[in-house]
Amino acid sequence: MKHALSSLLTVAAFAWCLSALPAASTVHQSAAQQAAAGAESDPAHELFIQTCNRCHDAARITALRRTKTEWEEVINKMIERGATGSEEDFVTVFGYLRRQYGKVFINSATTDEITTTLRLSSKDADAVIAFRKANGNFQDFDAVKKVPDIDVKTLEEHKDAVAF
Repeated sequence: MKHALSSLLTVAAFAWCLSALPAASTVHQSAAQQAAAGAESDPAHELFIQTCNRCHDAARITALRRTKTEWEEVINKMIERGATGSEEDFVTVFGYLRRQYGKVFINSATTDEITTTLRLSSKDADAVIAFRKANGNFQDFDAVKKVPDIDVKTLEEHKDAVAF
């Protein structure tokens, strides 16, 4: 009887774990889908697709987050290799890439980098920089969240763009 109860509990626990897996993967997919939807809702998304998909799959370009300087290098290489578009088109695509696929080294970031990539206000970006100057480099994301009076919700939404 004791062995049968133990076996029954083991089977029940296993069944519960299996039933939880699809729910967990749905949550993960939803987060990924939300990120993709954010990029697709950006007004510059179509221009990005038109400009970059002429030569290669745009997903290849956006597979890695990049800093402002790294995106500048990518755009310049595209132009050198024959990408076509107006200067305004390339500036628009550059802004899109920074907003949607940018990366910010928070311990050396400027106000512009923080506002563009992390979507924080100028006031919040200045507060991050002032806090960093007064207290030293941030060790991790939780330390950045401790900056007084910043929009932590927006910061959390762009957590994957913060680098150290």
